Amino acid sequence: MDIRSLDSKLAMNELVRKGYRHEGDYGIMVNASAVNADFFKLGQPYRTLDGRIIVVQHGTMDVEIDLVRHVLHGGDIAVVLPEALMLIESASSDCVVSAVVYRQMPQVQDVVESFVVSGDSVAFARANQYLTMIFDQFDRNPVFTDIIVHFYDALILDMFSLRQEEQLSHGGEFMHRFLHLLSQEGRVKHSIGFYADRLCVSTNYMSALVKRESGLTVLQWIDRALVREAKVLLHHTQMPVAEVAETLGFATPSFFIRFFRQQTGQTPLQYRKQG
Repeated sequence: MDIRSLDSKLAMNELVRKGYRHEGDYGIMVNASAVNADFFKLGQPYRTLDGRIIVVQHGTMDVEIDLVRHVLHGGDIAVVLPEALMLIESASSDCVVSAVVYRQMPQVQDVVESFVVSGDSVAFARANQYLTMIFDQFDRNPVFTDIIVHFYDALILDMFSLRQEEQLSHGGEFMHRFLHLLSQEGRVKHSIGFYADRLCVSTNYMSALVKRESGLTVLQWIDRALVREAKVLLHHTQMPVAEVAETLGFATPSFFIRFFRQQTGQTPLQYRKQG
């Protein structure tokens, strides 16, 4: 969902028109079509300035969260932290979601990255119970914000406690850690050595493991993250192309333009103009 922030006037007007409720740093929307709502920007990467919990009620959604792809089906729940790198590739014509957005994460040490709860009927039922209570609270007059805050905290922590821990192989666990780190640092860190050092392995070991697990090289993953970041800046800011190039660590704007065209088939300005 492209709710850029709770302060975005255009997004807010559209959300309210679609039945969105908000109070301070918290908001909720129930049973929205993923393909017909103007604020769902399919195929457009962005940074989630707000956190959000997306409950897929029906249909499917192909989504990338911090460079990790998930195909969400009815009954799945995605808990997306603030500042996550997100891309909704596509959604089925019957895809209906409910969502809450929030500015403040509960102060719990274990919740340090976005996660998905998939195929858990108990979690799905409980999430919808929370959504009903939160929506009802927003409709009260006056709205008791303290109660809403506690509902949000409880929802996030409950979903975290119910998620199914993935039984990953050593290589799968390494890829998970690498992609999470890349989603955080990919805007400014472009060398294999940086990621190998942070993950406490040699560059050769890392290169071999990433290629084996994903079919892509480490540099291809770094380029993919860099393109995502470039698209975010080009689409969601008014930065001149030269400033985007500098922000992403390119020596000159021409190097950035050449890189972006090689990766996407478009110049940065062509991408920006297409909206």
